[in-house]
Amino acid sequence: MNETFGKSFKYVDELYYNVDKQIQFGEETELSDFEALEYLQKLHCMRGTLYVITDYCYEKKCGPFIVDANQINDFVKNFFGVYGEMFYSTDIIVVSFVEKLIWVLFHEGICWLSKG
Repeated sequence: MNETFGKSFKYVDELYYNVDKQIQFGEETELSDFEALEYLQKLHCMRGTLYVITDYCYEKKCGPFIVDANQINDFVKNFFGVYGEMFYSTDIIVVSFVEKLIWVLFHEGICWLSKG
């Protein structure tokens, strides 16, 4: 992250910088996995290789999922069947290093797009 975006991040809310777009949906709003993905996709078209971080990554101490943008809908559709957990439970981070974009869906009812 430091190499591409010029800074290191420890917490999700630190990704709120150079915000290009944001959508408020309310902290009390319950979202399905596809609704969460749709909010992120409304911010900017997803292209190329994406690095996707969900709560599963934190809980299982595993690296990001690497997903081609053309396969992101299938990835979300099959997430629960493969991993036994919802794709969206609190925070989602999607990074495109090539386009220097970070999509964030934050558990406090906001999603945003940061540009590097």
